Amino acid sequence: MRVDRIVVFRQGEAATAWLMFAYAFLAMTAYNIVKPVTRSKFISDLGADNLPYVQLAAGLLIGVLVYFYGYGASRLPRRWVVPATHAGLAAILLAFWPLFHTGAVWVSAAFFVFGLTLGLLLLSQFWTLASDLYDARQARRLFGFIGGGASLGGAMGAGVTRLAVDAVGTTNLVPVSAVVLLGCSVVVAAILRREPAAGGASPVQAERGVGLGEAIGLLAASRQLRIITLLVACAAMSAVVIEQQLNMAAAETGASMDEITRILAEVAFYLSLAGFVLQVGVTS
Repeated sequence: MRVDRIVVFRQGEAATAWLMFAYAFLAMTAYNIVKPVTRSKFISDLGADNLPYVQLAAGLLIGVLVYFYGYGASRLPRRWVVPATHAGLAAILLAFWPLFHTGAVWVSAAFFVFGLTLGLLLLSQFWTLASDLYDARQARRLFGFIGGGASLGGAMGAGVTRLAVDAVGTTNLVPVSAVVLLGCSVVVAAILRREPAAGGASPVQAERGVGLGEAIGLLAASRQLRIITLLVACAAMSAVVIEQQLNMAAAETGASMDEITRILAEVAFYLSLAGFVLQVGVTS
């Protein structure tokens, strides 16, 4: 057993925990490279005032996309789902790269929606794998440390964008994110080789999720679930309002697309650093 200031690793845990830290780090690095790009492209081409309308439509569209994602994932062995998803997302990023040169407005709108979907998939897949790997007792010890990789990766991705955007341009950051995502898929494959039970179940053996009617019934019957749902909804709405204010403030500066990218990346950089300190120093 190894003890350090951050976390206690029991026998056999350290290697997998560090791989999960690396997974979170690379996933959020890739996402935080792309996130400022999706916003700055949209603001430059369609204006910040139109963002709420696209976000509303995106919420409905992402629901449909996630349904088809679940349908396709159920046809694959579970251990292939996450690496295959990362490879597919990287391919989509690379497909957007030449489309930016067309100057078509729909490309910016589609890329913004893709950015929202990217964040949802990366986060949900990471924590689904983490819950497969660790029981509740292990989670209390390790999730603060492992989750710190996400905050540190967010700072890294935003930092890369902040420093590189003036040299390479906003749209040329997209293939960088794609390369990081491919590296992320390699790390996930290494985790699944070490922990075959986490991804070894077939789709038939996997536990079925609840349907819409059952979910509504559970929500109606549980006061705790209603409180959690209300907290999540309030947090999500607050985040959207604050982010929209930031986007509008960036647009009001009259800055170029590259300058808006740098502004948004700088804000994300400092917020991610603060999140890392809280995640590792307080949560653990």
